[in-house]
Amino acid sequence: MSRSKAKGTAAETAVVRYLQAAGFTQAERRTLAGVQDRGDIAGIPGVVIEVKNCARQELPAWVAEAEIERDNDNATLGVVWHKLRGRSSPGDWFVTMSGAQFAQLLREQQGLPAPTVELSEPERQFLTFALNLAFDRMVSDGGFTDEDEAALKKLRRVAAEDGAA
Repeated sequence: MSRSKAKGTAAETAVVRYLQAAGFTQAERRTLAGVQDRGDIAGIPGVVIEVKNCARQELPAWVAEAEIERDNDNATLGVVWHKLRGRSSPGDWFVTMSGAQFAQLLREQQGLPAPTVELSEPERQFLTFALNLAFDRMVSDGGFTDEDEAALKKLRRVAAEDGAA
């Protein structure tokens, strides 16, 4: 096992043990899933946790990765739990998420309903058509990034579920 992989495994194990001690007894490390990765920690319904133990922080890329994994898992929340230098306990590390994820967490904590977008049938059909065209164009241009794929999945959910994003 490479040194980098061993560091990652140790950090994931530390987070799992911390969560279990905090009462999340079902928390466990998740096996790798390649392109359809669903995060590093399983056992907390609706939550994807990506664990990072890197000297250099790359928060935008890490948050984007967690959100793709959240979509792959059909979860509600995707976060990055990242180790801080000189801090051995995951309780002293940071958990990072997008502002949209934080607002959703606050809504849930406050018992507020999620905002919805009401689409008429013609609007839904137009959105679906436009998304299919955009997908075809991106694939043919070779410019399809992970962020593009996550955005496409989210918009397709909006079109299919009448705004329940």
